[in-house]
Amino acid sequence: MKTRLIVLIALMSLFGACKNEKKEAQTILNGILPDLKNETITLVPVQDYFPGLTMVGTYPTVKTDSLGKYLFRFTTTNSCFYQIINNNYHQLRADIYLEPGDSLFVDQSSWRDKPKFLIDGKGSDKLKHLEKDCLIFPKNKSFYDKIRSDYFSTELDFKRFIDSIHFERVDALTSFKDIPDLLRNHHLNTLNAERAQLLLEHLERRNYYIKQKPDYYYPDESYVGFLDSINFDNDFSKTTASKLLTNSYLNYLARQAFKSKTDKEWWEESLSWKLKFVSAQPKSLWTDLLALSTIRDYSFGLMRDDFFIDLETFDNAFKDKFFNSQNKNLFKVNITSYKNLAPGKPATDFALPDSSGNMHRLSDFKGNVVYIDFWGTWCYPCIQEIPDALVLQQRYAKDEPVTFLYVALEYDSTDIAGWKEFISGNDSRFGKLLHHKPFPGVHLVAEKQFRNEAISAYKLNSAPTHVLIDQNGNIVKARAKRSNEIREDIDELLKTIKKK
Repeated sequence: MKTRLIVLIALMSLFGACKNEKKEAQTILNGILPDLKNETITLVPVQDYFPGLTMVGTYPTVKTDSLGKYLFRFTTTNSCFYQIINNNYHQLRADIYLEPGDSLFVDQSSWRDKPKFLIDGKGSDKLKHLEKDCLIFPKNKSFYDKIRSDYFSTELDFKRFIDSIHFERVDALTSFKDIPDLLRNHHLNTLNAERAQLLLEHLERRNYYIKQKPDYYYPDESYVGFLDSINFDNDFSKTTASKLLTNSYLNYLARQAFKSKTDKEWWEESLSWKLKFVSAQPKSLWTDLLALSTIRDYSFGLMRDDFFIDLETFDNAFKDKFFNSQNKNLFKVNITSYKNLAPGKPATDFALPDSSGNMHRLSDFKGNVVYIDFWGTWCYPCIQEIPDALVLQQRYAKDEPVTFLYVALEYDSTDIAGWKEFISGNDSRFGKLLHHKPFPGVHLVAEKQFRNEAISAYKLNSAPTHVLIDQNGNIVKARAKRSNEIREDIDELLKTIKKK
């Protein structure tokens, strides 16, 4: 009975921030998430969630079955937009509005398959527009494969393609006459944010798709004119899509400011520019989101020696600038996790399997200098680094206390099978890089790539990423140099061991 009372109190706290309908009823959300089989998932109000960040608070959590089926059942007096979260990222294709007494069933296809998003049950009538919207904007693998390719010859061709989808979505929404205004406005804001996010994200990646170069693409002025039509007010800021937009939006503004500067200046100064820009904005929900979005860049900021100074300065400057107290708490918790990556902090332990399925812990190598290379068979820069990695290992005798730990970031069982073939030296495309011999070093694999919970403390969002750890298990550098530059740092640590 005590356990039930605790759960009830937690649920009442969760739903207290949502719209109060002054009636209490049992509410149900169940369905199928075929990409999440036997996984733990959490039901979170959209207002409390920011993509990729560790959440603050206690929320209902259940486990899916072997087919991805789930069931949330709770008693509430409030109406709210919700998302289902797994490993700090949302899993539903759309924000779902639940009222007390609703009993919804959501059947969603895998992101690899033909898109399907069906909603049934009590309270589903007000959400039927989401079914049609999913058919127009599929959000599946084939769609993203197309837009993340060299298919579009100019950025304006890409914009015409995205705009055609956007305006078809708007027309479809207009065709549903009986949607409550709250839901209509939320979905329209979602459409505007998703359009903007796709268009701005394309500028970050276009040169890579076309020329395999990481340079930012500066578009024709007519390309970015759509930004003038967006009102970045509090209502706009309440959707999951608006939160996804923030990083690309802030990156676009910073790129304009750095247009005449060098690539080196960009990497060294852009984060500081963003922090100062956000600090200078008037207090609003949108500014809260911009502040939270900077956290995504801290992974790259870790490469700079003065990163932790900037982080402390921004933390102090923003203490009284948050519009929403929940966002303030969210920011505090997440920047603290970055501070835990400072030099001298204990390296967070993790356990991952090798190619035979045997588990290994990072702490198993304590007493050695450990050089971790987070990479992936899908990552071209990672593949390019392999010859340097082989040379690096050859420089050290087998009895020297240094471990070269390679953690492959692979998505699923199919990718992991390819990884096993790769490190064996038998891969048909890249076996010659390893001289058709097994890849030396310690090799582990992290399923779900960057979203693998075991390595989440290392704040990875790109590959290759390197981490250097000393013989005591403490972080030397959370963003260490690459294989062709790290030898001096390793040698310095080995000298310390030999002196002792």
